[in-house]
Amino acid sequence: MILQMIKKQALIFLRNPVQILLLFGLPVILITILGSALGNLMDGGEIDLTFPLAIVEHEDERAQVEQFLTDLDSSGLPEQVIQEIRLAAESITPVETLMELLQSEQLQEMIILEELEPNRLSELTGDDSYAAVIEFPEDFTYQMLNKLLLEEDTRPEVIIHHNEGAELAGNIVSQLLKTYQEEYTLSSFLGKNGINPEQLYSMSSDFEQEVTSISKLNPVDSKTYYTIGMVVMNVLFMGAAIAGYAFEEKKDHIFDRMIIADLSRWTYFISTLILGMLFAFIQSLFVFAFSYFVFDVTWPDIGAFLTITLFFAIAVGGLSVLLTAISYRVNSEQIINLFSGVVVTILAFVGGSFFPVGDNVKFMQVLGDLTPNGATMSAYLSILRGETIAENIDHLLYIVCFALTAIIIGVLSFPKRGASS
Repeated sequence: MILQMIKKQALIFLRNPVQILLLFGLPVILITILGSALGNLMDGGEIDLTFPLAIVEHEDERAQVEQFLTDLDSSGLPEQVIQEIRLAAESITPVETLMELLQSEQLQEMIILEELEPNRLSELTGDDSYAAVIEFPEDFTYQMLNKLLLEEDTRPEVIIHHNEGAELAGNIVSQLLKTYQEEYTLSSFLGKNGINPEQLYSMSSDFEQEVTSISKLNPVDSKTYYTIGMVVMNVLFMGAAIAGYAFEEKKDHIFDRMIIADLSRWTYFISTLILGMLFAFIQSLFVFAFSYFVFDVTWPDIGAFLTITLFFAIAVGGLSVLLTAISYRVNSEQIINLFSGVVVTILAFVGGSFFPVGDNVKFMQVLGDLTPNGATMSAYLSILRGETIAENIDHLLYIVCFALTAIIIGVLSFPKRGASS
């Protein structure tokens, strides 16, 4: 009788091609979209950071250096001191040095540099031609020389304008200028204390460094990650779909007629459980097979893969009977709709289907593993990275506990014969 019930419910399910297309086709589409859109970010690939940068200098730097030297001659300082400062001043050209840095081999592939006349600065308002603009006000270099060499209380400032749509470029430019300022401050300190910067660099170069990875696990690319993520998310929809068809039978009084025909409610209950398990297992294998042929997603341990898939299918079967029992008890399909529309999305996000949210936040990793889809995903990823099924016993035990809990609550909630609905 149970096999006949499974056959009947399976035929009803297969008569809805739209539902089948959504459950089997949607994860395939999502894998393709997410894997392509976020592939570079997850796989550590290169991201295009090239951006145009403009420099506006309100006063010629060489003229400011000459002005500083002229004022230095009339400062009344001893001639020997003047000569020492003169030699230092002729080598301090912050604007010119910065432009050389921005045009260096390390940065020229990222920054497209252009010098602009000051009168063009007003034209850039509302213009997105440049990701950022560095503005050097009048007397900038003059004030810098006074601060570094004469220790005057001046605050030479650089103004950074960046496009509202290019925050990343603005942050890069700000960080470059911050590092540049720190280098200048260090050079000034070393010079005042008679330390040769080249000697300091040679001392630091004596230390050898070697960077090695302490992780021996295999990496997981984006296509593989999103294959798993979309499987564990969309299989949850399968549980809701099975429960939805079961509730349709209640609305159409098919369930009541089966009870009148002396069919045990446990037969119906068990058939729903097995159907949910069976279809969840088939759905998972279908999507994984697609990824194998299209994205070359392979499994190093087929036995471990099938074991995890089976355990998750059992959990989805338990979820099917739980949703069926609760909807029968409250005589409403709203609980099924709520689960499909809201709960699945929350579980998918917390479980890491959209992005590995637990990689940087330990709490999110623990929380994700407390969801059936998150625990299943962690087990899948662990197997792909080279670990064994024995190292994932905790995940499998949680999945089984979730399934048993769902089944027990479903048993307690399922209407008894003669109960009003």
